[in-house]
Amino acid sequence: MDSEELREACEEFKKEEGRASFYDLALEIVDDHPLQASVIILAVWNMNRFRFMASDTRNLVNLRKAIKDCKPLFEKMKGMHFRTVKFDYIKDSVEAIYSKLSSVYGVEYTGASKVMHLLNRDLFVMWDTDTRDEYGFSDASSADYVSFLKLMQDKFKNIEWSVPNKTFAKAVDEWNQVNISIPRMKERLRRKKKRT
Repeated sequence: MDSEELREACEEFKKEEGRASFYDLALEIVDDHPLQASVIILAVWNMNRFRFMASDTRNLVNLRKAIKDCKPLFEKMKGMHFRTVKFDYIKDSVEAIYSKLSSVYGVEYTGASKVMHLLNRDLFVMWDTDTRDEYGFSDASSADYVSFLKLMQDKFKNIEWSVPNKTFAKAVDEWNQVNISIPRMKERLRRKKKRT
């Protein structure tokens, strides 16, 4: 793995993922409207679970409260970067945020990592079911998420990254999408088509 492979994966992600512009839209509003930006991300990239969230306005209230409750922890980690942070030192804060967000119905495990990334794009790498399965994190617990972050940090440690408007954590996510999640999704669709 080198910088060129990572850049190529990011270019491929742009071609493959038609929803990428929604990420940019969420970024435009996240500083002033973190709840609304989170809803955009969840509705687009966590849609299978988001439909449950959207079924009851209490879930939205719970997400608002979770984001508000986690704000001091996010503030504490402001300025920390995925490449250099010692996750063992911030493990308790990461686990607390992940636990709080993942407990919201319709956000859950994949959605928690997406909201965390959105609220600190320099620090948190997103994951989804396919990525968790590939790397052997079947529980999706808060401890698993910290272990995943440490694994990604180690896997990509030798890569130099200085692409404007894309954090290293987002580039790592796009690599996982292109090499794990998108191929698995295509295979599921192919099998489904074959059955019908």
